[in-house]
Amino acid sequence: MGIHTEYSCSECGMKVVDSSDIFWVDAEKKIHVDMQTVSSSRKATDSLASGGIYKYYCYNCNNYIYNFHITRKSRFITKEEIIQLIESLDDNHKIIDFDNRFQNCIHCRQEIPLRQEKSFAIDEMGEFFIDDSLYSEDFENKKFDFSGKYYGYFCQDCGKQINKFVILENDANLDDSLIKEILQDHTNDLTVYINDSYSNCPICGDELQVLGESSICPKCKVGVLHIESQQLID
Repeated sequence: MGIHTEYSCSECGMKVVDSSDIFWVDAEKKIHVDMQTVSSSRKATDSLASGGIYKYYCYNCNNYIYNFHITRKSRFITKEEIIQLIESLDDNHKIIDFDNRFQNCIHCRQEIPLRQEKSFAIDEMGEFFIDDSLYSEDFENKKFDFSGKYYGYFCQDCGKQINKFVILENDANLDDSLIKEILQDHTNDLTVYINDSYSNCPICGDELQVLGESSICPKCKVGVLHIESQQLID
């Protein structure tokens, strides 16, 4: 089910429209964009590649930025082809990224399948936890320095285990180099580390914002946005 929302500024009346859009690449390698409905979701499921589109705004350079986040990909299309199709779709400014589940071998660079997915955390005493979920009763009183998602891979050609740690929470505000050092102390295998928190404009480097209820108007910078209408579309 898709959501179509229209906002208006309390001062200048500017209209801002937002919708829950998705995209997919069909069998002929043509890219499509539509609101997420039952029909479009079915087409995305049967496609060569698909994902979500997230809309951001930069108040510094006054540009909309569209994040195309690829969540599924067939072996019949390459990452490079997907990126090229998205780039050529229109003239909008874009961020293109792939879901953290995708991984290439560090040695031979071929794409390798995901074998294991879990949650992990490091507590205040430096103890390492990895489990299907960190929200069970066993962990409810734990305070973690940082935590996130773990993805495990194995490259058949190289015979190498590859571990990917994606940091989602960093409550202790540790810097990247220290987090990498801590993680490497807990594994002898090849390690990939990602801080999953990019939020900067690719044009000017300033912080990106999601426009919504009570956001500062991008036009007059005085009024705030309020929902004028919202529609659920199946």
